[in-house]
Amino acid sequence: MIDPSRFEQVASIDSTNAELMRRPFSDQPQLPCILLADEQRAGRGRNGRIWLSDTRASLTMSVAFERSLDRSSLMGLPLVVGVCIAQVLREAGVAVRLKWPNDLYRDLADGQAKAGGILLEVRQFGGVQRIVAGCGLNLLPDHSNEPARTGQLSAALFEPDQCPERVVLAQDLGRAIASGIARFVEEGFAAFMPDWQALDLLADQPVLLLRPDGRRESGVARGVDGDGALVVQFDDGRREHCIGGEISVRRLASHSPTPWSQP
Repeated sequence: MIDPSRFEQVASIDSTNAELMRRPFSDQPQLPCILLADEQRAGRGRNGRIWLSDTRASLTMSVAFERSLDRSSLMGLPLVVGVCIAQVLREAGVAVRLKWPNDLYRDLADGQAKAGGILLEVRQFGGVQRIVAGCGLNLLPDHSNEPARTGQLSAALFEPDQCPERVVLAQDLGRAIASGIARFVEEGFAAFMPDWQALDLLADQPVLLLRPDGRRESGVARGVDGDGALVVQFDDGRREHCIGGEISVRRLASHSPTPWSQP
């Protein structure tokens, strides 16, 4: 459980992630901190994309979690944060799917569309490591956000008369994310694998891999491995374990989509 004094709300800020990253360290790890912004002027999405927040219709927040310096891999942590967010949203009456490595999608009549994203950053000083997990959610329709600026269709999570109070939702999300990070630190990604598999939007779907050098390769997503890397099988039978941050993945339209039911 998070000490309520560690929940903060600000009217306007450049970026909740940037604010928590730049705060000074103490000698010992501090309690997790949740920072909610009504307006975020310079929020960031994946690969440096801009994510603008709208006070009326979006939620932008970050959670800072500190631990004694540990060089164990954090590769699967964005997936864990996604699982934590999805579970809170489900309790609020909304089912979402997770697109590897850090996007949340909602069902629409003609498919799925992006409803939120996750940005994970890490900083260390002396013997303390700070993990900052940021998320931006499209709560209501008709607002400016990162997907709109990058040509992706965006989806709202709630109808106006069904949306929870933002502060309460942010507190629930923050507690879940902080607890999830703590469990990940102790148990690794394997503890979250079944939950991720139940929410995996790409499982057994055609995908396009976009490599840093501009090459594009198509294949079929075959879930993730024990570290959280995406497994892609190509037409020639070879498999590749893709690491988040090193490659981008787009879901391709399928003439015979694999059916799945909402969790």
